[in-house]
Amino acid sequence: MDIFRSGYSPWRNFDWRLFLAGLFLSLLGLLTVAATHNPAQLKRQIISLLVGLILFGVVSALDFRKFNRAAEILFGLAVFLLIVVLNLGQTVYGAQRWINLAGFTFQPAELAKLSMIFMLAKFFAQRQGKLDTIFAILPGFVLVGAPFFLIYKQPDLGSAVVLVVIFFLMAYWAGMKFSRLFMLTSPLLSILALYALPVYPLLSWGIYLALIFTALWLLHFPLLDSAIYFGLNFFSGLFSAFFWRSLSLYQRNRILSFINPDIDPLARGLRYHTAKSVIAVGSGGWGGKGYLQGSLTNLQYIPQQHTDFIFSVIGEEFGFWGSALTVILLFYLLNRLYVIARQSDDDFGRYLTVGILAFLGFQIFINIAMNIGLAPVVGLPLPFVSYGGTALIISWLSLGLAQSVCLHQRAIEL
Repeated sequence: MDIFRSGYSPWRNFDWRLFLAGLFLSLLGLLTVAATHNPAQLKRQIISLLVGLILFGVVSALDFRKFNRAAEILFGLAVFLLIVVLNLGQTVYGAQRWINLAGFTFQPAELAKLSMIFMLAKFFAQRQGKLDTIFAILPGFVLVGAPFFLIYKQPDLGSAVVLVVIFFLMAYWAGMKFSRLFMLTSPLLSILALYALPVYPLLSWGIYLALIFTALWLLHFPLLDSAIYFGLNFFSGLFSAFFWRSLSLYQRNRILSFINPDIDPLARGLRYHTAKSVIAVGSGGWGGKGYLQGSLTNLQYIPQQHTDFIFSVIGEEFGFWGSALTVILLFYLLNRLYVIARQSDDDFGRYLTVGILAFLGFQIFINIAMNIGLAPVVGLPLPFVSYGGTALIISWLSLGLAQSVCLHQRAIEL
């Protein structure tokens, strides 16, 4: 009530630049989806955008602190839906990721990303500056573990990795040192050293373990932490065959073909998607072939060109300048999220925004990188641009939460 008596309106803090960046990107997405010549998909994308904008407005008006109190409920709901999709979900292209209700499909993995950000924001707000040992970070790692495993089993390696990246960036913001974050990820490198390097795997693994041992000694890690980190590296390598074979065949092939392109020199099999995407981007030149004039797009030359490879459509039809404008808009949006996080006076709101920044930022980086051949294909959409109702709605919900942090942080000062 004090807010109204004082004439203060939280809407004065509305970040129009964040909203307009998201809106322009969504409109560019509609334009590009239309270029793939599927009217039904375009219609569904327009409906999803309208739903996303409505939810953005609703969530922006709510005080973000309400989600602090509801974090456990939302997280439990997301885990429940992930279990449901594993047992009753719809399978498309060999992956069981969608729940179909009365003709409307959605991906629980997208909701899981947002709900985990709520839980981690709560966790790091309570533990910031107290992350000096592996045991201090362990509860946060367990939080990531459950949804990670369920999403990995679908299989959806890309979305599972997104959860890990969100965790690491939020932990870094909370004061955890980079060296400790590296040691937490190092067991994955131990597996790759044995299975992904094309020459002398045992020798490579031995050298890798020696480097880890030296790093732990030089960085003066506590003895117990050093033993745990080295043990994790040793045993992950020892059981790497189990971990490696738990990946689907197509996932293993995508990683191997990215590391060693010589196993598919003509790009007719393992590197097919990436090679076609790179050709499409390059064929656009500086100015592009013109809207709806992309011959490769019109011929459906690139698989999944409306979702994971939509950036290749932008590259072909709008050229370098259109691609550059898209990248600038995306990074401008990320910069607005960074500014909101940095200026937030509430710990939960700050970590919430950092989690959203990590979630959208990593997907943007990986999607563009895999479209131009700089990252393996992992099936992540380009936020706000790619076709996909759940992803678009969750992206706008995320912006609504960041907007709420921006709008409501000063209300408590009055």
